[in-house]
Amino acid sequence: MAKRKDITADREKKRALWIERMMRVIDQNEAFVCKLLSIERTQSVRVNPLKTSTKSELCGKPISWCEHGFSIIPGYDHEKQREETENGAVYIQNAASWLPILTLDPQPNDSILDVCAAPGGKASHIQAITNNRSYLTCNDNSKPRLLKLKRNMERLGAVANYTLADATRLTRTFQPETYDKILLDAPCSGEGLMTFDDMKLFDSWSVAHIRRLSDLQKKILSESWQLLKPGGTLIYSTCTMAPEENEAVIDYFLRKNPNATLEPIDFPLENRIPALSSWNNKPFTHNLSPCLRLTPGKLTEAFFVAKIIKN
Repeated sequence: MAKRKDITADREKKRALWIERMMRVIDQNEAFVCKLLSIERTQSVRVNPLKTSTKSELCGKPISWCEHGFSIIPGYDHEKQREETENGAVYIQNAASWLPILTLDPQPNDSILDVCAAPGGKASHIQAITNNRSYLTCNDNSKPRLLKLKRNMERLGAVANYTLADATRLTRTFQPETYDKILLDAPCSGEGLMTFDDMKLFDSWSVAHIRRLSDLQKKILSESWQLLKPGGTLIYSTCTMAPEENEAVIDYFLRKNPNATLEPIDFPLENRIPALSSWNNKPFTHNLSPCLRLTPGKLTEAFFVAKIIKN
């Protein structure tokens, strides 16, 4: 019983710290932030043109900023949902996950690297947009995840090459300046998936863990950059609110790479807030306003996207 009380107290302490951090990120009071972190999201679905040419019965309202993107009808028959997802006709995915791919703007004949590709939702979206006509390489550093990724891509009718490489040492596997476009959907603390009432999620959350991830993200971004052709586009994205994993990573990267430029990202999203200009009373060096930062919303989870061009 005492151990259970200790666990509960630790979770509550962590949640209080998380809320305090979110208050500073969003610049709102505690009541507003707690309400925001309790929003129940609408499920969304991407119809897969590689497997079907018709609108799924799963679909509800079209999502204006994403072709083939729909909100799912509440109370939809789960058996039908299971059929359509198993045969690859649709892919159930939070709408925020479409933003990095739409920002990447993949085109036929583009050579594209997805650095941390498993489980394949974003990679399959690239090939759905290009009708399997981009030269896509999917990388992951875990063999079990890579095998799962392959199976997922096959189910969705998406074609790719696959590599098993440590993302912090990409230059040992890939040639420099090889790719037109690179997607780095970075490993992150996943705060976008956390909710106010799910206390178990706080067991693996800590500021120390966020800082470790920030160091990892900087290494992976630096390695990925070396593989991008001049004039190419690199998309960095996370599903977290933590500034250490978002603005701080991009600001550090821009300081180290004067040949990098941020481009604006424009989507009509109600839950967009400005990128931060400072954190913990330390101003960032660069103007990070072109980055896309989302709070939790009805349609999308919290998300961050940066579009970086190699000059």
